[in-house]
Amino acid sequence: MSYYIAVDIGATNTRIALGSRDGFLDKAVYRTPRSGDEYTVARMIHGVIIEKYGALLDRVKAIGIGTIGPLDLGEGRVVNTPNLPIHSFELRRPLSDWLGKPVYVLNDAVAAVLGEKYYGLGRGYDNILYITISTGIGGGAIVDNHLLLGKKGNAHEVGHIVVEYDSDIPCGCRGYGHWEAYAGGGNIPRTARILAEKHWKGPETRAYREAVMERLTPPELFTLYRSRDSFAEYIVEKIIKATIAGLASAINTYDPEIVTLGGSIYLYNQDVFKDRVKQGVLKHVVTDPPLIETTPLGGDIVLYGALALAANPPRELLALYK
Repeated sequence: MSYYIAVDIGATNTRIALGSRDGFLDKAVYRTPRSGDEYTVARMIHGVIIEKYGALLDRVKAIGIGTIGPLDLGEGRVVNTPNLPIHSFELRRPLSDWLGKPVYVLNDAVAAVLGEKYYGLGRGYDNILYITISTGIGGGAIVDNHLLLGKKGNAHEVGHIVVEYDSDIPCGCRGYGHWEAYAGGGNIPRTARILAEKHWKGPETRAYREAVMERLTPPELFTLYRSRDSFAEYIVEKIIKATIAGLASAINTYDPEIVTLGGSIYLYNQDVFKDRVKQGVLKHVVTDPPLIETTPLGGDIVLYGALALAANPPRELLALYK
């Protein structure tokens, strides 16, 4: 049997798995290094691979990596990510040199759409859109059976679709009115504070008091929403409207046959999002509406994407490698 190694690099955790074309045989979770140099992340991944899978390395055909970005895709490196104190780090070249294997690198959400294509609901479709609503908002798109990458591998930043053009709500990228500014979990405490201080005219509820101290986390927000806290309802309504606008814009741009949704904010709160978003989006799309479904791959979708990437490296990516 031939094996592949899949890696999902997140801002908090890195997940590393051994698999075949049929799926995973073993997987484990490690803390992503937060200090070091541009080779620290690669050294950690290399060390785990040697320790766990070194005896099988002769039968490993390739390594696929889905990672936080942004990326220089041709070089296979992360460039100035805002999500780690090690802002820029090497992946493809050192790991390929150390392991003697092909190494392929994609943005995590772009890898995820490959996972959906090969292992999820995207099988049988040529036009697929995957959206993650989590700490940030990202996407990956396959159009006419081509994986969209862009000049540097960053043609998927759907979280920065402007959903309110005259907004005073800042995004982590320093823009204003972006989908991610309203609905990205990393922005919700700050956004809730600004809305509490500048826009809310209602009572000082528990959610409001937490918000003004910038302590209204996503889990608490949705818990208070379900308990009918009026300020929490106000914030969640903003999040839902931003998500409808952002998702409709992405659908109108990519014209997919199927859209799958994932990410922790969405997956843990489907009772809040699913029906409202599906119904709302249909009012704004100009093409035949796609299927809109929850990914069946759950929190493993990037890891599945990395496995698909290792086993089936897309020609669009190979064309960028020198």
